[in-house]
Amino acid sequence: MAIERKFSGITAITKKWLAAGEGERVDFKRSVEGLQTDDLVAFANMKEGGTILLGVTEQAQPDGSQIGLVVGCDITDGAVLQILNKAISCIPPVPMKIFAENMADKPFLRVQVIASDSRPHSTPKGVYCRRDGSRNRPLHPTELLEIFLTNEGRVFAERFQESAAKIIDGLDDLEASLDKRIQSIGDQLGWAEFKVGDTEDTVDTILALVRGLGDDTADISSRLRSLFRQDNRDDPVRAKSRAAFLDRVKKQLAEDPDLVAAIRKGPVSLKVTGRGMDELDEKDVNGVISEAMASLGKHAATESE
Repeated sequence: MAIERKFSGITAITKKWLAAGEGERVDFKRSVEGLQTDDLVAFANMKEGGTILLGVTEQAQPDGSQIGLVVGCDITDGAVLQILNKAISCIPPVPMKIFAENMADKPFLRVQVIASDSRPHSTPKGVYCRRDGSRNRPLHPTELLEIFLTNEGRVFAERFQESAAKIIDGLDDLEASLDKRIQSIGDQLGWAEFKVGDTEDTVDTILALVRGLGDDTADISSRLRSLFRQDNRDDPVRAKSRAAFLDRVKKQLAEDPDLVAAIRKGPVSLKVTGRGMDELDEKDVNGVISEAMASLGKHAATESE
């Protein structure tokens, strides 16, 4: 990294720093050799970074305040290399920009330490510090923890936004793929009258058709049951449902003596549900219960012998 830019005079921002004196945002060093790694680290750990003016010393004013006085310093490549080496030796390296000012008179360097996203920074010896007024001081453990948490929170937010964007893109691609697939199915089934403009509406339409088909199937089954019962024809579906129900009733009676006793005392009201029960009427149900009770009685008699 070389000098970013050279100015023949003193820039407005530097004049502001010189007049304000050393503080939390600016520091003065008489020479390049006076710059230390803790100076760079202190500004890098601040939210807004800071500025170090090399070739500037403090001058006392009649009112007791201190302002910056330009005395000039070495601005050669060797001097710049010293600054860069100190910045790179920090952990992690401190980001900055270097400017040369007052080239027409007493040249000096303005080192602009950039607010870092890699905070916290430490010196090569592992010292974490920050600016506190016009001096550097070590970071308290709570301050150090706050910087770590803030930085981790920022990284998490960035990664979350990136992941969320990828998920949204993936959903858009999936929706487009479904749209094309449904269009293809509609073309194959001859559903040309359905225009796939919106995937959700199309899916709802298909579900409605399926529900309608289920209702039609139920109506057809009901009509067939009526025909079989009217003509007293053998109905294989009804016979299968009756046999399955008989097995269930026998098993339940064998496991529930109280239910057997209740049935033997007199008529009972039973609610029968389950698969295939639509095929059986009340007469079928009563017949199955009677057959099951008779079978239970025969079984008990056999065991007593």
